[in-house]
Amino acid sequence: MFIWLTGIKIVLYSWFVIRVLQKTPLSFSLIAIALAILASGFWRSYYGYAREKVNMITLLLDLILAVLISLFPKSAGFDKLFMVYLIEGTAILPKPFFIIYAMLATLASVGSYTLFELRATGETRLLGVAEILLYGLAFILVLSERKQREQRLAYEKLTKELEYLNLQLNESMALSEKLASEAERRRIAGEIHDSLGHDLTGLILTLEAGKRLMNHNLESAKTHWDKALQVSRTALSSVRELVSEKRESSFEFELSSLLDKIACEAQALTGLQIELDVKPQGLRLSSRENFNLYRIFQEAITNTLRHANADRVQISISGDQESVSFSYCDNGAGTNKIAAGNGLMGMKERIAELGGVISFQSQRGKGFKISGHVDRRRLTLPMDESRGF
Repeated sequence: MFIWLTGIKIVLYSWFVIRVLQKTPLSFSLIAIALAILASGFWRSYYGYAREKVNMITLLLDLILAVLISLFPKSAGFDKLFMVYLIEGTAILPKPFFIIYAMLATLASVGSYTLFELRATGETRLLGVAEILLYGLAFILVLSERKQREQRLAYEKLTKELEYLNLQLNESMALSEKLASEAERRRIAGEIHDSLGHDLTGLILTLEAGKRLMNHNLESAKTHWDKALQVSRTALSSVRELVSEKRESSFEFELSSLLDKIACEAQALTGLQIELDVKPQGLRLSSRENFNLYRIFQEAITNTLRHANADRVQISISGDQESVSFSYCDNGAGTNKIAAGNGLMGMKERIAELGGVISFQSQRGKGFKISGHVDRRRLTLPMDESRGF
């Protein structure tokens, strides 16, 4: 859209300059105003219409300069300037300013034309119906193009968000499968402990009783039962070693690597830059701590992508064996009123599971910040991790 807008502006500006040079007596003031108009118009184009303040200031300045042009005797082509500004203002200004600006441009055009005719002929004349309809047609066409562009951008943004959420959903499903596998591993370890361990212990007791009840061939039977007894005890020892090994092999959940992965995915899909200052290896975080912190940051990144319109995020985790502190900060739009929806409530619940606290701070134009602290001394081990064999 902005390419053809610049092209239209170049054509109409050229038409204006040619008409001025042909029909209007040149003066230093006229040349200065014309150069100011050209500089102001192409200043917007230089920044690709990306700076709202530049757009609004230069467009208002152009209206004033165009009205001044109309005050010069025998000025020509000034009416084309107002068409340029109406098109540009409708295309690039935010709501509802583009509507106000289009009305101002139309009124300025009508007023300048009336003033020009009054000075030239002594009569008050308004723009013809054809000219007014042309302004209305230009406004409708540009407004239609603007709506299509906004819908396309919204669709592209939604597509990126859905792609990101789909990746997170796939990761969550894979993570859930790992957690289910971990739970099943612990269940099997408990079964081995409670059933097979009990059976082998009973076997030992039975063999010992049989040994005491033997009445003949005592030496040979003793050797046989001793071997059986040794095998049973070896089997029980193996079961104990197996259970101990399974209990000690904790579920691998590398928080730093998962955060690196989610940061790369967010940057690739949306351009969001995520700076990580995470060294969880020295903290020796438990699986539950790793998992809950990951979910908190995952939800925070999702909220940033969906609501904040930010381009940079900073994540930090620090602490020791007694406490863990973490923070999340983006440079997005922020808000003066934080609404505790499902996402923020979920963060509070996850940090409460760890015996910690979490807080949220935000201000319009100054981003969103999450701060949290976990007192690890308050955590208690789950029953299956604290019980001995």
